[in-house]
Amino acid sequence: MKKILAILLLTMPVFLSAQGRTDVATDGTLADKIIIIPHIAITSDVPDAAQPLMLDKMKQALLRQGVMDSSDRSRFILTVRSNILEEGMTETVPAKAFVKVIFTFYIGDVDSGILFSSKALTRKGVGDNPEQAYLNALKQIQPSDAAFKKLIEESKLRIVETLKAREDAGEFDKDSYDINWW
Repeated sequence: MKKILAILLLTMPVFLSAQGRTDVATDGTLADKIIIIPHIAITSDVPDAAQPLMLDKMKQALLRQGVMDSSDRSRFILTVRSNILEEGMTETVPAKAFVKVIFTFYIGDVDSGILFSSKALTRKGVGDNPEQAYLNALKQIQPSDAAFKKLIEESKLRIVETLKAREDAGEFDKDSYDINWW
């Protein structure tokens, strides 16, 4: 009995501090209203043939985190850039193309130009040609990857902090301001 009481007394401060913490996911005022849409910029370096697959991957990641809806306009976007780190041909017979690509995902505010968070994922692909190798590297990106969850949660936290600072400065009234439209 004394051990149980001691454990409860030791864990109570941890439990109480966790309860007092403002978690972005449960903040019913601003965080629950945030909508992020996927967007591939012209300067993204994602080949045209890979763009539909990339958009699908980004949509799935956003849907998993509950920050996307059917609208095609929001001030908050998830975008990507890709950079080929290595490419070449294997020494096997038949020779195959290989590629090592770094995909960097960004969440930002189109209206203000603020970048809230970014994450880079490096993937390798092999195919009959460089385009196929790139697509195979892209196929290795999983929307369920913890990096996407972290990216979105960090962004939501920064968006809420930014909007609360703007509200405190008197730039808008939160009851009449639509945070997703510019």
